[in-house]
Amino acid sequence: MGLAGMASSANAQFDPALVPVFSIWNVTLGQPVSQIPAMEVVEISCGTNGGPPSIKLAAGFSDFAKCPAEPSGLHEVYFENDDEIDYLARAQEAEYKVLQGGTSIYAHPVMVSVLVDDGSIVRGIRIVTDERASTRERRIAVTLARNLKGRYGSWQQTCDDLPPRAGENPVGNQFVHEICTADSPDGTERMRLESSFLRKKGQDAFNTDTQQLNVGYFQSQTRLEVVQTPYEPSLPPG
Repeated sequence: MGLAGMASSANAQFDPALVPVFSIWNVTLGQPVSQIPAMEVVEISCGTNGGPPSIKLAAGFSDFAKCPAEPSGLHEVYFENDDEIDYLARAQEAEYKVLQGGTSIYAHPVMVSVLVDDGSIVRGIRIVTDERASTRERRIAVTLARNLKGRYGSWQQTCDDLPPRAGENPVGNQFVHEICTADSPDGTERMRLESSFLRKKGQDAFNTDTQQLNVGYFQSQTRLEVVQTPYEPSLPPG
């Protein structure tokens, strides 16, 4: 299936009639983190820059300072959408993937977090596709970038296709590694959107020892970070 087919498959599962009470899109940069309704989200924890959550914050968002500061000085606080609608959707046998298995946007499982300064002000958001998802969901994770480009369509985006680095290879005949950057029309916010679909070093398609295909040996990811200026979006680990 090509990338266009992947995107169509993901979008077909999106039902805008079922949405969480509070999601990452409800966060306003510049607001106190205390204004995020802790009763409408779950699993408030320290984030790990795209990895799984670490320290659970017993007191909720007010515990943000327990999360290690990143080089920018900001603290990453992870949360998940309340899954009550998820259970309702399953009970109705709805074809709905937006909330199943955790937090998702545009039918893609994601990890979301806010970036908070020492004064308890939200200065950014981070969204990374969830590597814990199923192989099928991981495979189409790269297509989330198309939705996010559209969401920020009024921002003048500059996009660059990166060539394969040492050890990187296509998945079949497809290689994607794109980075888009943009400032908001009023210049107060800055975004960085990175998407990839490739095999990294060691992710061989075929196991020569077992003579079997290696299932899931690829990287398919979308990563968005939006911050208030003068902060700059951070780079992914590694």
